[in-house]
This record gives sequence, C-alpha cells and structure tokens, in this order.
Amino acid sequence: MVAVRPGEAEDVPDANDVGKLLELLRALEIPDTRPRVLRTLVRGRRTLPRPIVEVVGVTGHTALIGEIYSWLSESGGRRATPRVKIDLHAPDLPRTQLTPDLNAIDASPHAGDQEIPGHCLPIVQHLVAGFAADDTAMGAIKFPRYRTADWLTRQRVTSDESEAPDELRRRLPKLLRSGSSTNRSDATEGVAGGMFSSVVFAVLALWPVLRLWLWVSGRIPGMSKVTRWFLHQRYLAPELSGSFLGFASRLTASHRVDENEEQVAKLLVHAFLEDLRDAYRRRIWRPSSWRRTAYPVALLGGLTEGGDAARILTWINEIRNETGIFDPLVVVALRDEGPIREVGELSHISDLRPLRTLESLADAPTPQPPDPLQEWVREIDNRRTHRQTDAWFLPLRAILPPESTPRVSDARFRGLALPPAPPLAARSWFVGLWVLIPIVLAVAATLVYFPPLRGVECSHWPWTGGVSVSLRGGECVGYSDNPRQTFADDPELSAMQREVFRLNAEAGDARESNPNRPLVSLVYFAGLSYVDTNVRYPHAQVEELAGLAVQQRRALLASDESEPLLRIIIANGGSNMRHAGWVVENPLRELVADDPSVLGVVGIDRSNDETRRAITRLGELGVPAVATTLSADGLEQASPLYFQAAPSNTVQARLVADYAQGARDLTGAPRYDKVAIYHPDDKGDLYVTTLVEDLQKELTERGVAQQSMSWREQQQLYRFPAPCETAGFDRKTLLFFAGRNDDFPTFAKSMSRGCLSGAGPAILGNDAVTRLITDPKATAALPANLTVRYVSKASPVMLGGADCVNGIGKLGDQPVPFEHEQLCTELAGLIEDLRGYPDLVDYRPTWAGDRTGLAFDASGLFLQAVRSSRGVLADPNRTAIAVQLRESDYRGVTGTLGFSTSRVADGSSIAVLVTTAVGGAGPQRCLMMFPRQTGQDGCPSGTRSDLERWVEPGR
Repeated sequence: MVAVRPGEAEDVPDANDVGKLLELLRALEIPDTRPRVLRTLVRGRRTLPRPIVEVVGVTGHTALIGEIYSWLSESGGRRATPRVKIDLHAPDLPRTQLTPDLNAIDASPHAGDQEIPGHCLPIVQHLVAGFAADDTAMGAIKFPRYRTADWLTRQRVTSDESEAPDELRRRLPKLLRSGSSTNRSDATEGVAGGMFSSVVFAVLALWPVLRLWLWVSGRIPGMSKVTRWFLHQRYLAPELSGSFLGFASRLTASHRVDENEEQVAKLLVHAFLEDLRDAYRRRIWRPSSWRRTAYPVALLGGLTEGGDAARILTWINEIRNETGIFDPLVVVALRDEGPIREVGELSHISDLRPLRTLESLADAPTPQPPDPLQEWVREIDNRRTHRQTDAWFLPLRAILPPESTPRVSDARFRGLALPPAPPLAARSWFVGLWVLIPIVLAVAATLVYFPPLRGVECSHWPWTGGVSVSLRGGECVGYSDNPRQTFADDPELSAMQREVFRLNAEAGDARESNPNRPLVSLVYFAGLSYVDTNVRYPHAQVEELAGLAVQQRRALLASDESEPLLRIIIANGGSNMRHAGWVVENPLRELVADDPSVLGVVGIDRSNDETRRAITRLGELGVPAVATTLSADGLEQASPLYFQAAPSNTVQARLVADYAQGARDLTGAPRYDKVAIYHPDDKGDLYVTTLVEDLQKELTERGVAQQSMSWREQQQLYRFPAPCETAGFDRKTLLFFAGRNDDFPTFAKSMSRGCLSGAGPAILGNDAVTRLITDPKATAALPANLTVRYVSKASPVMLGGADCVNGIGKLGDQPVPFEHEQLCTELAGLIEDLRGYPDLVDYRPTWAGDRTGLAFDASGLFLQAVRSSRGVLADPNRTAIAVQLRESDYRGVTGTLGFSTSRVADGSSIAVLVTTAVGGAGPQRCLMMFPRQTGQDGCPSGTRSDLERWVEPGR
C-alpha cells in the first residue's frame, strides 16, 4: 500500500468508484478548504448551492449509506460533518400526508387533542432532528421557522376563520415555552449571539404578554425574525392574510383543506432551507457561523422515481429556481435504477483534491472525457434561469460492487472526511480571548474614565447630581453644590464650602415645605485652587463665600412666600482663572441649560484675558454676571449682561491721584510731591495694565511727578534700590504698588530694607493688597510694625473692625444701615457655626473683609431683582433679572450699586485706608474715601486716621 498524507487518497487505480465518490462528497460538503474571514468578506464571491447528486447503479444501498455516514462521523478529529442518513425503504418511515384525514383522527384515541400526531413531511422532519443534534463541534443547527411551520400544520382549531387567529394566539405561548428554540434564536441570534439572547429572553420571560406581542407583531426586526419571514416569503401568498396570525390560521389542520398542497409543501421545505441558510450565513459579529466549515449532508438510500423523497428533491429544485437564494444542503441519493434524465459517469469526474472551492472548478481546463461536475458548475446559471425541472440534479453512474475493495472504511479515506479547521478569528479560544480583551479594556477604561472606582480626588459618578468636575492641568475644576465635592485643601476654605453646601440643603428642605417660595441659584465663580503654592491665597474666597452664606442664612430666617431662598453653586476656574473659559463652555453651559433656577454668576476672579473670554461666553449663554472685585477697564464691553459691583480702575486711579495731591502731614505741608509706580510687566493681566495706564494718565494730567518701575520675576524686586539705603532719597515720594497680592510681601521687604522703626517709606498698595491685610496668616510674611496704606473696596465693612465679627454693626460714630447690621449679626453666627468644624475650633477672623461685603451685596442685588420681578412673572428668568439689575439701585453695605447709566458701579465705595501694625488686631483707619463731597475727605465720622490729614487738591 502506498503511503498518503492525511486528506489525500492513494494515487493508484481502484477496483471501484468508492474513492471518487468520497472525493466528490468532500468537494461538495467543504465550502472552502482554507477558510479565511477577511478574504471572504472582501471578495464576497457568490457561493453555489450544491447539486443534488443521484448515484445510480448501487446495490446494497443500506450498507453503503451506513458506511458513508460512519465515515463522515469518524474523521479522526473533534470536528465532523453535520449528517443524516435515511433508508427510504424502511417500514417505519411514515408517508407524506399534506392534507390530514380528520375523520380518521376523530375515530382514533387522539380525537380530542388540539394537536394532531404525525408530520406533513416525515423525511424533512427526520433531517431536522438529525441536523439539530450537536456532535460536530460546530454547534447545533436550530430550525425556528420549520418548527413553527410544522407546529402550525399540526394544530386543530375549532373556531371559524374569523375567530381562528384568536384561538391560535392563545396557544402560541405553548410554542414559545417549548424547547423548540423558536423563542431564543428567533429574536436575538441575528442581533448579538447566544449570551445576549439568554439575557434578553430571561428578562422577557417576566412579561409573556409583551414577548408574545413582539413575536407575533412582525414589526420588530430583532424580536420577530420568524414571523417577519413568514409574512415576506413567496408561498401561499401571505400578503392576502394581513397578519401573521391570519396567515398561520391558514396552515392549521382544520383550515388547510382549501390550500394548494404543493404550496404548503414548498413552504415547509423553504422554511427548512431558510433555517439552514441562516445557520451558515456569515456574520462578522457571529463567530459560530464561521465555525461551520462543512455543509450538512443528507444521505438518502433507495430513492425511487415518484416516491416521497423524489417529490421533496423536486421541491428543493423548484425552490432554488424560484427564489434564487443560496442554501447549504448537500444531498446524496442512492438509487437502483437511473432517472429519465441523462446520467454521467462518476469516474469521469476529474481530480478534485487540488480544488479550494467547488466554484473554482469552472475555471479549470476541460478534461477529456468531459467532467460531468464541471459541466454542471458551468451550466447551472443558465439552467436555473430557465427553471429547468432538473437544473439542480447531477445523476452519476458509479461502479460500486458490494464486496469489492477498497471499502469506505479503509484508513486511507479517513482523512478526507475531516472538515477544515475554522478561521483563527472564529475559534473558541480566539473568540474567548477577544471577548476577554474588550472586557479587560472596558474595565481599564472604566477605571480611567470613572476615577471614583480608584478613589481619585476630583471625580464623581455620572449620576451624582449637583457636581460636574474634571482634572485639568493638575487642578480640579468645574462646579459643585454639595459636600460630595469641595475645591482646594485649605481647612478654612473647605469648611466654608461645606457650610455653604449645608445651607443649600436647608434651602432645599425649606422649598419642599413651602413650594411657593422661589429658589434662586447663583454660581459663585472664582479661582479656588493654585498650581503654584507660592501664590496660594484662599482667604479671599473664604471672605466672599462668607458674604454669600450670610445671605443664605438671612433667607432661611424668613418664612414668607415673597422672600426667595438662596442656593449657591461653587465653581472653580483654576489658578488665576486659567480654566475659566473651559468651565463656562462645558459644565456651566450644561448647568444653565438644564437648571432654569440658575439666574446668574457672582464672584469672578482675576481681570485677565481668560476671565474676559469667560465673561463673553456667559453673556452669549444669556447669564447675568455680577463681579465682586474685578475693576479692569473695559470688562463691561465683553458682555451686555456683565455688571461690576466695584469701581473701575479709572476711579481707583483718580482716588490715588486725589490722595497723593491732597495728603498733608500734621504741620499742613504737602505729604507727597512724586509718585513711584511699581508694577509687574504682564501684558495679559488686564487689571495691572489698565490700572497703571489710568494712573499714569491721571498723574500726567495733574502735573504730578511720576516714575514707573516694572519686573518680570518676583526675584527682580530686590534689585530695586531700597529708599532707606539710597542716599538723597526723597521722603516725599509715594511708593504705589500696582501689582498682585502675592508680590506685595517681597515688595514691602525690599522697600523697607535698612529702615529704622517708624522711618520707612510711604507705601500705598492697590486694592489687591487687601487680600493680605485681612488675613493674619498672610501678613505674617510682612515686616513687623510696617505702616501700609492701601486701597480698599467696600470700605465701610473694613472700617467696621472687630465689632462686626462680634455681631455689632458699627461705622465710627455714625449709624449704619439695616443691611450692615444684618451682615454683622449673621456673620457672627456663621463664625460660631464654622468653629464647629474639626479644623476650625479656634477660628476667629480679626475683622470683616471687603470681599465679604461685596459678595453680600452682589447676591443681595439678585435677591432684590427676584423680589421685584415676581410682581410681573411667577418664575423669574435670567432676562427679567438682567432688566431689574439695570433698572433698580441697590443700597447695600458697600454703598449704592446702580447700573442705570453704566454697568460698572463707579458710585460704590472705595477708600485709602491705613494700618500702622500689619497683622495686628488694631482698627483700619480712613485717609480718604469715594464717594465724597467737594472739600471733604469722604471718611465716615470717627474713622479718620491721626497719622496725617487730607485736603482738597488746589486748596
């Protein structure tokens, strides 16, 4: 015996055609000997249905069929070909009965059954049972369409045609609950595979009525695949029925007598072929279909002309001609006598072993004598278009003596039966790997995109209400209205945020108990975090939040419906507001779109280009914004909805110039004859650049001597000559600091080098210096007992001194407005509550800061606008609030805020104050103050400093 490789037959003459028959069977059952996913998808080559092979001249067909069946199943590997064998001469094989004999059934023991015994097409039923068994490593083939059609043909309904659909509907749950897999593969096999199918129908099982409706309706592609197929296939004219139930009732045993038997048979066979087609339909999302590397083989023994099997094969031929749709069924029928049509010779079939696909045989050279299989492949398109009655038949005469050799069971043929391995991408381990990889990636992505799983700060769950934050440039920016997210790690700032959030919760409870009270939401927008710890200064934001919290407390004390409640949403724009534009464009834009109670924005830190862009965007979103401390010139041009509670830099420049000209020492002599302006060289800082420009212009117009010195880095401040170390330094020079608060301690130490106690130069700081003056921790970096003059906004609050934090509203010797008293009273209560936080047991501010008063007035401005608009609108909106801000003046603790002529409150208070002991508990004293009457310094009675006097310039 000649040795052969697996999968090849020995190249020696055979005594019979067994080898050629097995070679042919392999060529028919294997769609591609080297299956590949990508090539199949890209090339998209049309696959031919296989011919119905009739092997003529076989004796002892029962034994041969059994041997071929065993050969297909014993391939030597895990994989095997789906196969069924049927002995058509078997006495226990029922006959085809398309129209049931109901009279005979009524006389049988099954007379009262709703379902008649037996099947219309027993041969097809036998094929279904065989192919549904899973012993091939390719998975069982499901037959939802055929099983549904077969179940319908066995139903007896007692109702007439009009009521039959309703009776059938009541029985359908039995079909869906059966193990027929109709309920599973129907709905989801074409959607996402078995696992999704199980999950979906595990849920749907809880709602049988819904599941029945989805299945019967035929309207949901993924959920009604079977019923949709019945309504769109071509047999029995389903379009005449109007619905699936109407069509199904025509198939029942009771109503089928009026239907064409051949059409019923074709419907059943067509359903059988469609289920096979669906199982082998390649879907990139269904790897199981790519594992089917061998077509199902039906082995029929004893085929006779005119028999039931011959009729079924004829129907298959006609269905293929009529539908033009591929099906993977391979039929090999053994018959004793030849058919009427022309019969070819099996031995004339050329060598099929080199073929990769059956379709490629058409391109092979024509052998002599002609190859009957090649001729069939080349002519099938023409034969099918002409609908020849034998288009799909391939009759072949074979020499198969029963006792000759070789036998089918010979070892050299065993390798031929092994189906090729599936493509790598379809193998179970590979699919499992690719299922596992996305899961791992999904888990990793979840950990990345859902930082709360990793316990990362500045993170929240998507369903966490009232919080929207993101980590950008190492800073946590966004907004929050509850303690799930606070910004910065400073104990005072953190506690103040938590207190504001606690008051938010109380406001929400008060709204629930009294729904008629309006709830006003304001966004406090500031730079709450710092990249550079050297410029870290949270106390300013603590002061502003304190002013807002006081307004919240006042609102909670009221109980009448006219008094609005206040909710504060804290938004962080990052260090120097460098992320302000992003915060407005993303979280805040979504917030104002979703929450109509958000009526405006207060706070807004840093007069720079980024802040200006944020103001512009807020205006585009239709959100009014009231800045508490911004004073750079021209910001009001960024948005028509921008309002400024503090006077502009133009006013501050006029204040400084008035002070420099009118200051007198105790002898009455002019205090200054020159102003030296110190400022950083930062073109992007609108506050600094506009203040310097305004002051230089003001001094020039008045003829006051001036000089300017700038720095780029803080270390350069020490390069400036120290007045006390400079010979001939003019003591009448006023050193005006026009920079940012973080540079002031270095500036003060540089300018006071070499000075004796009480003999330092006259230093006047701009309003940014108040960030340090009110914070004992910040002033600790300043030279001890340094006398500092500084510009203060909201000066009445600063002059209130320690009395205000103790709950007493005072302003020198003169009475204070009611708002001032309320601020001080509630501020004392707020401080007491803050001392209840673990890190603030000893919390006791020296005095109320200017920012506290500005934030108090800014929020009060909105509350007054809401009160005024409620007389016109039930629910105030942002447009109405903006109108009220323009029309109504607000008299607060910082003075009168009026925007009727300008959106900058230049009439608000601003003053030059002095402290002789920076960081001490001593009171702040007034040197001059705007607004003022002509000839007066504007300082409230009892607040003037004894250090110097001030007279009207020119007098």
